[in-house]
Amino acid sequence: MEQKKKRTRKKEVIKEIRDIKIMFSETSNGYVNARVSLPLSWLKDMKVTQDDRETEMTYSPRTKKITIRKKGSEVKEDKED
Repeated sequence: MEQKKKRTRKKEVIKEIRDIKIMFSETSNGYVNARVSLPLSWLKDMKVTQDDRETEMTYSPRTKKITIRKKGSEVKEDKED
């Protein structure tokens, strides 16, 4: 697990990076699904719960990045990514 630190005027921001594996499974119809397991600590920090789990996932073909955020949250994008 790697942590990057970025200093700002207001507070220090720590970015946690984890190496993960994508899980692939085949359905009975022959289709392939992909899944990713997210750390519970990240979901707790995002205030995503079993009762309040609406999220928005975005994929950028230009940067090849997937972003997941809680629906309705207005967090500024990180320019270093």
